[in-house]
Amino acid sequence: MKNKKEYMIIFATVAALLIDILGREFAVKFVLPVWTDSIGTFLVAYLYGPVCGAFVGFTNNIIYGIFVEQELIYCVVGSMLGIIVGIYSKKRVFDKQFTTMTLGMGLALFSTVMAVMVNALLYSGNISNVWGNQVMLLCVDKGLPKFISYIAGQFCVEFMDKMLTVEIMYLLLKIAHYIRKKLNKRFKTITQIIILAVVMAGVCCGKTDKTAAAQNKSVQTSKAGYTSETKAGKVSKANSENNNSEYNSYIQTQYSKDEGLLSGEANDIAQTKDGKLWIGTYAGLFKYDGVKFVCFQDISSVKSVNCLYVDEEGRLWVGTNDNGVTIFINEDAVNVVDDQNGLLSNSVKKIVCDSHGNYYIGTSEALSVVSLSGGVKVTKTFKNIKNVVSMTADDNGNVAGVTERGEMFWISDGKLINTPKAVRKFKDCNEVCFSKAGQLYIGTTGNSIYIFDMESKKLKLKDKIRISGFESINYFYQADNDKMFVCSDTGVAVLGKNGSYHKINTNNFNSSIDSMLVDYQGNLWFSSSRLGLLEMCKSSFEEVFQNIGMTAVVNSTEKWDGILFCGTDDGLVAVKGRKKVSNQLTKRLQNVRIRCLKADSKNTLWIATTEMGIYKVTINKNGGYDIKNFTDKQGIPGMRFRNIIECSDGRIMIAGDYGVAIMSGDRVVNVLDSKDGMLNEKSLCLLEHKDACYVGSDGGGITKIDKNGKVTQITKKDGLSSDVVLRMVSETVYGGMFIVTSNGLCYMSKDGKVKSLDKFPYSNNYDIVCNKNGICWVLGSAGIYEAKIKELIKNVRSDYLLINSKHGLRASLVANSWPCRESGALYLCCDTGVVKVNMSDGSKGDDSYRMIMNYVEIDGAKVAIDRIDTLKMSADSRQITFAPEILNYSVKDPYISVKLEGHDTKRRTCLLSEFNKITYTDLKTGRYVFKISILDGYDGNVIESGSYIIDKENEMYQYWWFRLYICIIAGLVLIWLTWFITRTCMQRTMLKQKLELEYAKKQIKMSNETILSIARTVDAKDSNTSQHSYRVSEYSVAIAKRLGFSDEKCENLRKMALLHDIGKIGIPDAILNKPAKLTDEEYKIMKTHVTLGADILKDFTLIDNVNIGALYHHEKYDGTGYCYGLKGEDIPIEARIIGIADAFDAMTANRVYRKQLDIDYVTNELKRCSGTQFDPKLVKIMLSLMDEGIIDVESLYARSKGETEE
Repeated sequence: MKNKKEYMIIFATVAALLIDILGREFAVKFVLPVWTDSIGTFLVAYLYGPVCGAFVGFTNNIIYGIFVEQELIYCVVGSMLGIIVGIYSKKRVFDKQFTTMTLGMGLALFSTVMAVMVNALLYSGNISNVWGNQVMLLCVDKGLPKFISYIAGQFCVEFMDKMLTVEIMYLLLKIAHYIRKKLNKRFKTITQIIILAVVMAGVCCGKTDKTAAAQNKSVQTSKAGYTSETKAGKVSKANSENNNSEYNSYIQTQYSKDEGLLSGEANDIAQTKDGKLWIGTYAGLFKYDGVKFVCFQDISSVKSVNCLYVDEEGRLWVGTNDNGVTIFINEDAVNVVDDQNGLLSNSVKKIVCDSHGNYYIGTSEALSVVSLSGGVKVTKTFKNIKNVVSMTADDNGNVAGVTERGEMFWISDGKLINTPKAVRKFKDCNEVCFSKAGQLYIGTTGNSIYIFDMESKKLKLKDKIRISGFESINYFYQADNDKMFVCSDTGVAVLGKNGSYHKINTNNFNSSIDSMLVDYQGNLWFSSSRLGLLEMCKSSFEEVFQNIGMTAVVNSTEKWDGILFCGTDDGLVAVKGRKKVSNQLTKRLQNVRIRCLKADSKNTLWIATTEMGIYKVTINKNGGYDIKNFTDKQGIPGMRFRNIIECSDGRIMIAGDYGVAIMSGDRVVNVLDSKDGMLNEKSLCLLEHKDACYVGSDGGGITKIDKNGKVTQITKKDGLSSDVVLRMVSETVYGGMFIVTSNGLCYMSKDGKVKSLDKFPYSNNYDIVCNKNGICWVLGSAGIYEAKIKELIKNVRSDYLLINSKHGLRASLVANSWPCRESGALYLCCDTGVVKVNMSDGSKGDDSYRMIMNYVEIDGAKVAIDRIDTLKMSADSRQITFAPEILNYSVKDPYISVKLEGHDTKRRTCLLSEFNKITYTDLKTGRYVFKISILDGYDGNVIESGSYIIDKENEMYQYWWFRLYICIIAGLVLIWLTWFITRTCMQRTMLKQKLELEYAKKQIKMSNETILSIARTVDAKDSNTSQHSYRVSEYSVAIAKRLGFSDEKCENLRKMALLHDIGKIGIPDAILNKPAKLTDEEYKIMKTHVTLGADILKDFTLIDNVNIGALYHHEKYDGTGYCYGLKGEDIPIEARIIGIADAFDAMTANRVYRKQLDIDYVTNELKRCSGTQFDPKLVKIMLSLMDEGIIDVESLYARSKGETEE
């Protein structure tokens, strides 16, 4: 028996060592927050005593220490644990859960003390468990002392480990006892079950260790995104004939050396699918993003560029003068095709791709065919085709081209064939192009264009067009809208139907125009090998004076005799179509400062000048002009005039510096000045409004002259914001008049009352133009504010849309100017000339922008980013910089909004022109979303947006689950520490709460019964008001619920309403139940019931503010109630609710002095008294309660009818 026992001890010891080692390996492999290296030690110590336990604990750490140096020293700790467990096992600590947990806590504390001393002395406090180290780092991060952090980190691991180990022991013992009892089998020792179970678990752990592997995720990056800024450039100002009116409003900007295009010339231009523009020059390849030109100087293969080509996949092919072809993908040069790859020459002239995916590269020595299939390689060479100047391909495998000699060649399905007969005769070809419809366009070295249809693989001449003034057709471009543009050495045109064409005015940009495109925003770009680049940008504003090639400060515009007349400081400018006109009138008024132009109903043009008086111009029988000049000699007040209007009776009123002249025909019939009551003779504006004329002055306010000649003054005393009146404008919505003063806007209603529109956001305004659709434009130095007339008059809004240079209005408006209107067109007077705009679309346009952000900079290094994949940022990264590109080639300057969610508390908004790189430093770990949006206003709608997700990797202790781990440990420790104390305290607390609850229920029941008794007592004084208080309380609660009152507040209000008439206890029955009308003295007594009720309830503490309902329920919303005359929001909300509920019940119930009122009358009475007696909001709620049946009117009236019959 003794030998057998020794054998079992040896077997158990070896098994225990195996369990400890496998357990430790398992914990290490899976990075667990425990050691799991003491299970075998504790089992042996339980079964065979402290000596065996010490041996296993010591040996376990010796064996493991061979591989991990730090573990060797813990052999002492391991042996001590075995001894402690062996000793306490004899005391049956594993029989109960509490004693088991107590032993675990003791072992954890002992291990912590020992390990902390060892680690602090030998290993700088480092813990060999990752979880423990992270707890330590967390504590240090929170500012705790290092030694405390060492203790916390070690304790967390030791506590979980020792608690888990003793709990495993406890469960194994319980399972063994259960099996032994359940199966009714005799086991010589429990050891067999325990050892077998644990060994099997250890074997399984070993197998799991072999299959466990760590997975590393790589961050995939793609190349998408979006961004931009503004531009600078020279504005062309010349004019040409026969121009296409569709492009008249396009603003022209020329780019050359001064704008960053270093070479000053552009051989070709292309746009890749991301929206970026590429310009090929002899100085290299340039990229343009709407802000700046960037030269790719670092790429040696694109030093001198001849041509560009963008294929269907978005690749950019760059043909150079001396380095073959370089292929770009997303700004990266990925391949080079040159003489090393099979080209006969590195001088590339043209590139095109056929419908089979073959690329044709025309060089100075041959035409080569390049295939990308299986790698970039030259598959064929046509040596007899040299110096190609133009190539084009259709969808049917055809490639047509022209050589430098003007000869055409034709390739079909990769084979060189004879040129079709229809074009073989041409020897002066310079450009060929297949249209989307398959037609072939041929341009010559002269001005001729031939258009051929393809019929059965044969060409048939469809049309021939000669464009006058053109020399050498260089390029055809078909836009997305199928319009065919033609570029030549002398200009640009658009081909129309049936052989027609329209020239496009490119002003001075009219030499060697070799290429063009329409960008994604619809702007036109032209490249010239002599002049650089020209952009024609869409705009709602047409700069009329740019078309005629001049600038001037314009004071007035008027359309008369089919001509736009423009009054300037230097004379009269006449414009017809897109030409400046010179006639006898413009010559007569040369160098005369013209202030106002007005065409009257008799087709007469009146002209107000400075120092030259008034001019009257009529058209004579010969088509010429009869011009009459009126001066002070003819009776007009002075020679300086500012404004002219035509009155409804046909007379002309003229405002000047010394008064107002009234003319009829050629006679001055009246003069108004200070003698007639004008406070200030210097008149700035005139207006006939309804039956009176109004004169706005420079400091004297407004002089009103009615139809009877009565003169009255309107000044600041009457509501004007200033006595300097710049403009008066009638509006048709309300029949009033807008007044523009020197410091703001005012409005005079049709009854003559003036108010200041002080909510308008700008003060330096010049004029107001009203439209029939209820929209008005406020013209001022900031630009044009667009507003709805109704909103402007209401004087509530302050965020009107501002139309300025960001919307294409590049010029500044002129003060004291007089623009004219023709249908929907408005001819604005500006500091550089006249700007024409249609009021219906001045602020509108097709806003389209593209944003690109392929990279961010992390600590100075570029890292790819896209909108799909999450960018991973390491925990030690300090700085990240976002530099998005927003491609904007338009004249507009949109707003950019950016926000880094997770860091920024609000978005940052600025103009695109002010936008720059954004850098964030020392971001905390976590997830961030960088959001960038393009807005149509500062707080406007989103036009385009993009989001990019960035994850800054956490330290382990920064994850939520690690914090949960800490919380679990803290919770378990707390459970152990407070087990019995908490249980005892909870039992005592529950008993105390039970008693208090029963007492509170009795109190509540008593108070409710008391309140109901009081309410019944009050109602009992008058049989007609039976249940009145109850109904008022029900109505009040229903209203309160609609107002969002909590259940507690509703219950408080119910009790308050039940007691609202308690003061009637003190009113004599003779008054209370009097069927006739009360006398004044009796009514005075009756009104005291509110104060009596308040006095009775003031010390009633069971209900919060209970006296409010009694004291204020007869106050009225307009302040005419009693007893304090409170009004509006000053009346407590509870009193307002009870008041309307009380009145409603009074009207719908029988009273001693009358029967119940008809429900229609009640409803109308509630509506009538809304805002006077009752809170309007509560009236709406009461009516909705009636409509929805929550207050059952039918049953209410049925009950009242029954009471009446009784």
